Amino acid sequence: MSISNAIIDRGKIGRTPALTARADEVYNDFMSDARNQLLHAYWKQMGERGNALMAKAGVKIEHTHEGISNARDVIIEDTYLSTFLRVKRSAQEIYKQRIVESYAQREPEFLRRLDDAEKRGPGTLTYDKNFVYPDYSKVHIHIQPGGYVGHPLAGMYYDYGTSIFYGGENSDDALHKRLAEQTPGPKDGKINRILEIGCGIGQMAVEMKRVHKDAEVIATDISAPMIRYGHWRATEQNMAVHFAQMPSETLDFPDGHFDLVFEHILFHEIPIPVLDKTLKEVFRVLRPGGTFVVWDFASAEPGKPGYSGLVGLMDAADNGEPYAHEFVTCNVEQRLENAGFSIRSRIQPGVMMGSRVCDKP
Repeated sequence: MSISNAIIDRGKIGRTPALTARADEVYNDFMSDARNQLLHAYWKQMGERGNALMAKAGVKIEHTHEGISNARDVIIEDTYLSTFLRVKRSAQEIYKQRIVESYAQREPEFLRRLDDAEKRGPGTLTYDKNFVYPDYSKVHIHIQPGGYVGHPLAGMYYDYGTSIFYGGENSDDALHKRLAEQTPGPKDGKINRILEIGCGIGQMAVEMKRVHKDAEVIATDISAPMIRYGHWRATEQNMAVHFAQMPSETLDFPDGHFDLVFEHILFHEIPIPVLDKTLKEVFRVLRPGGTFVVWDFASAEPGKPGYSGLVGLMDAADNGEPYAHEFVTCNVEQRLENAGFSIRSRIQPGVMMGSRVCDKP
């Protein structure tokens, strides 16, 4: 093999393994900038345009196969909106595929690194090689090839993919760091055990460990590939986070075990019946006086449809997020109260990352 064609270890970009070739990295840097310029900057305007077009056509915005089909009939008649949504979908497909192809060239090496990390601390990793995934978890979320459970490198795909998705705003987990610092604890100030449900690759769990150095931090997710990579990533930072494969709706912990439980962008990725079961489980494993913090999409409100508007509907339909539209219209605040929580505070800044801080009486 000539030196020019050799596959080398290009190290990391922050905390994320670099793509195999510089050309792959430059290509996806371009895609990130293009998404910022073509999509993020016009999301609000396209949302308003789409809502107005639907109203004019007398077509209801609803998350059903028929509702999505009717919406497409309206969209196709508008050059601006149809082009916006086509570019959005195509850009996502392109950069995801480039990531998969680039990492695939070193797949055996990365798999060895994941295996080696299982033997290292300071944290721990527990998962079941024979785990049977429920159907709802097999969705190709964010149109990631294989979804979050279907490929052993899913965590790596997710890590690099979300760095592009956030348009550079999450360099070195900056977003997760900010949210961890802003996550309130119990009113009595006692935080000995912290649980993150639906942790993905554990970015926020690691940042919570930085904030609460003396607390035990446990991070659970239904996906073995995600937590395997999360454990590797945490060990590389010498952070003692304990990862465990566990569906959010069946938590294998004693009653009243945790002082603080939180979720970050999990709830809009699971069906409503699973959400309701999850709330009951979180209430059970939280101690009296403990706090549950929800970092997720804002709920739709009169005059502020946000993600429940047309662009949100089509984003959910075209981006492998079949449960998101239902989440923002399900009155999650009422569900939290029905599960027994007392809502301490609620911030709804826009479409993304609304927070609900809840206490267990």
